[in-house]
Amino acid sequence: MSARFAAAALAALALVPIGCGDGGGNGRGSGPTLTVYVSAPLHGERAAEGRAIVNGAKLALVDAGSEVSGIAVEGVYLDDTEQGRWSLAGTAENARRASEDVTAIGYVGDLDSGATRVSLPITNQAEMVQISPGSTAVDLTRTPSAGDLEPERLQPTDTQTFARVVPADDMQARAAALWAKRMGVERVDFVSDGSQFGEVLAEAFSSEAARLGLGTGEGGGVDALYYAGSPEGFARALRGRPPRTVIASDALLVPSFLRRVGPLADRLHITSGFRDPSTLPLEGRRFARSYRRRFGQPPGPAAAYGYESMALLLDAIRRAGDQRDQRDAVIDEVLSTRDRRSVVGTYSIDGNGDTTLEMISGYRVRDGKPVFETELRP
Repeated sequence: MSARFAAAALAALALVPIGCGDGGGNGRGSGPTLTVYVSAPLHGERAAEGRAIVNGAKLALVDAGSEVSGIAVEGVYLDDTEQGRWSLAGTAENARRASEDVTAIGYVGDLDSGATRVSLPITNQAEMVQISPGSTAVDLTRTPSAGDLEPERLQPTDTQTFARVVPADDMQARAAALWAKRMGVERVDFVSDGSQFGEVLAEAFSSEAARLGLGTGEGGGVDALYYAGSPEGFARALRGRPPRTVIASDALLVPSFLRRVGPLADRLHITSGFRDPSTLPLEGRRFARSYRRRFGQPPGPAAAYGYESMALLLDAIRRAGDQRDQRDAVIDEVLSTRDRRSVVGTYSIDGNGDTTLEMISGYRVRDGKPVFETELRP
C-alpha cells in the first residue's frame, strides 16, 4: 500500500509546475478578490457527503458576507471523482488548478484520505494551506504506530501546510474500544484486512481495549469483534467469527455496503469522526437551522465539517491582518489556531495539524441505513 500511495504522490507532483504566483511562493493575488478552492466527491458512493461539504463551505462564505476585512472572497467548487470514485488524475488536476491561480489563498479538501495523499504534495509545493474536512488517515499528520508511512513524504517543501478539522482514524478505534466497554463486553477479538489502514486501526483498538481492561480472545470465546478495514475485506475477515456484536470504523459507512451486508447488519456498530448533527453545540444548532433554510433539507454529518473548514480558513485570513493575501501568513494562522469556538465544538490545531476535538459518533445499522446511537469521547 505504501508503494501505491508513493506512486500516486509522484504522479500528482509530475503535473505541477515549479513555482507559483509571484515566483516567491506566497501567491499574492493581483486583484481585489481571494479565491478558496473546495475539492470533494460530487458523484458516486460518497456524493451525498461531498455535496454536504460543498454546501457547508458555501454557507460559511455566505455567513461571512463573501469578504474578509474588506477583501472579497469567492469559492470554486470542484468534483474529484471519475466513474463513481475519487480519481487520482481529477484530484491532482483540482489541486494543480488551485495552485496555479494567483488569487487562490487556500484549498479545502479532500474527503477521502487517498485523495488527500494526491492533492497535498501539490498544494504543499505551492505553499498553500490545505484544510481537510474529512480525511482521517493517521499518516497525513503523524507516523502511525503500525506501519512506516511518514507525513513528511506528502509535504515535499518540509514546510507544514496541512490541517484537518476531523479526528483521525486512531481516535475512532479507541472510541470503538470504549463503546465495547460501555456495552458490557468482557472479551473482544479484532481482525485487520491486512492493509496499512487496517493495521493502524487494529493496533489502536487493541491498545485501548487493554487499557480499559477488556480481555482478548478468538472465535466463540468473545462477546464482540472489532473489524479494522475496508468493506471489500469484511466478509472474508468475519468468516468463522460469529460474535454477537461487530464494531467497525466509518470506512463501512458506504450505502452499497450497508444495503448488502445482510443478517450481520443487526449486529453492526460503526464509529464516525463526524459528530452527528443532533449532538452539535449551540453554534452548530444555529448552523443546522440556517442550512435547512438555505438548502431545504437538514445537514448530513459532513456538512458542519465543510462549513468549519471554510470558516477556519476565513478566520485565518482575518487574523493574518495586512498579510491576509499572503499564503504563508494564512498557513501560520491556521496552524496557530487555539481554542476556536466553532459549529463542531471548541478546538485547537495541534503541532501536527490535527484537531484536538475528540468526539466520535456511534451508529447502528437499521434497514440498511446508519442510525445515530451514542457519542463517545475516548
